[in-house]
Amino acid sequence: MPLQGFFNLLFGRWADNPNDQNYYVKVFFAVVAAVVCGLAGPIFAGVRGLMFGLLLYVTSLFVIVYVLEIEPETLGGRQKLVTNALFSYLLLWVLLWTLIYAFSL
Repeated sequence: MPLQGFFNLLFGRWADNPNDQNYYVKVFFAVVAAVVCGLAGPIFAGVRGLMFGLLLYVTSLFVIVYVLEIEPETLGGRQKLVTNALFSYLLLWVLLWTLIYAFSL
């Protein structure tokens, strides 16, 4: 699976610590969401941007569980999988989205 190889290349150095992988995958997806929302301009300014950010957050959860094959129990259960690094994701995504949007106009 080429997608698994790509993510293992990016996040494989933290393979011994699943919490670190969880954090860095979510940070990666926050940066991707912010760049897309920021460069899309007015198209993603509003509810569309929020929905796209939420979609990428859910996608990051699927990447953690199914692509990197991290069991949620190693992170403390499904609730910890969802809530760990949630605020880091949100703050980084909104901050970068705002900066990119403001300086791209």
